[in-house]
Amino acid sequence: MKQFLSITSILLLFHVFSYAQQGNTLLKGKVIDQETNEGIAFVSIGIEGTFLGTATNPDGNFELKVPEEQLSKSLYFSAIGYKNISFPISELIQKQDLTIKLIPQSYNIQEIDVAAESKVLQRILRTASENISSNYISVPMNMKMYYVEQKSTGITAGKTAKTIVNLYDAKGYSIPSWSDAFKSRSYEITEAQSDFTANTFRVAANSLDELLESDPARLSNIVLNPNLLNDFKLTMEEKTRFNNDSVWIISYEALKLDLAHTGSYYPTSFRGKIYISQSNYAVLRNEINLTEGKSNQQGRSLAAKSNPITKIQRNITTGYKKVKNKYVLAYIDSEKQYTSNDKESVYESGKIVILNIETQNTKPVKGREYFTEIKPNKIFWQNFVAPSY
Repeated sequence: MKQFLSITSILLLFHVFSYAQQGNTLLKGKVIDQETNEGIAFVSIGIEGTFLGTATNPDGNFELKVPEEQLSKSLYFSAIGYKNISFPISELIQKQDLTIKLIPQSYNIQEIDVAAESKVLQRILRTASENISSNYISVPMNMKMYYVEQKSTGITAGKTAKTIVNLYDAKGYSIPSWSDAFKSRSYEITEAQSDFTANTFRVAANSLDELLESDPARLSNIVLNPNLLNDFKLTMEEKTRFNNDSVWIISYEALKLDLAHTGSYYPTSFRGKIYISQSNYAVLRNEINLTEGKSNQQGRSLAAKSNPITKIQRNITTGYKKVKNKYVLAYIDSEKQYTSNDKESVYESGKIVILNIETQNTKPVKGREYFTEIKPNKIFWQNFVAPSY
């Protein structure tokens, strides 16, 4: 009883974040990054020598009930990418503002418990997926896009097709999924200029759909599909700054090579990196490296019945930006090298850059304009400045 009164007196004297109840002391505080002062999510916290512990929430805050008989022990703090640290519990309960600062540290892969790391990274990616509808524009919108394709072979000079596209998304990012994205998105070409001679459907048709499939936040696919996470090898690359935000960079590799896990019908390898904001779990960037044995000329997600292209190497980068405190697609950049059915070595690139987003006075678009016979507007293209990102 005297010990209980002694502890209570200390708590009142120093205005600490704890209380005694039924023999337990509630310890409350926050764990932050020493360099950025930002809260650290999912830090493991435990009483040394026991199974008692907890973890920080997405903001870095925690609560832990400490039994009276454990007050003489130490409390440890452990997180991927940071040095472990511990403090005597008796010291922690005397602090007015209990803030624990962790020091960033680079780890060799051999030093990390792979199973434990995978669970933490799965939790980060699952939270990112769950927060898509709240982090991104989730109302109908028009997206004005600049879309450019380039193609060259070993024997012909490179050719370019440029278009301005008006895309309408009837639901925005409110129901992220492949099926909803396909049903809700439609587009029309408003300006076009091309060096290609459209003598086949493949040349005449644009590859916009294939690029739009590389918007993982809208489709909630690959590592943003919680049902598939166990089928990826996940690694924490680093914690760093990106676009003025603190991010986790998580690398991933598909352990199952099929359409669901890679977005490709004939994958031979699939890996990438995804950048997740530590503050709100928004996806800021995604990088994909994909190799395929063969592919349909109309798109990687389709079966190839005849005359497929082979030995494909793709690199695709997708980025997002903030518009009125909500995220939205900013660009998709794709490079592809392959062998044509004529045994030629071919290089193709495709790029989407978002020029404007409209959510107030939206105008629906019917269907998808896969190819166009619009004559080039010389004045428009003379004055148009290709955007950067």
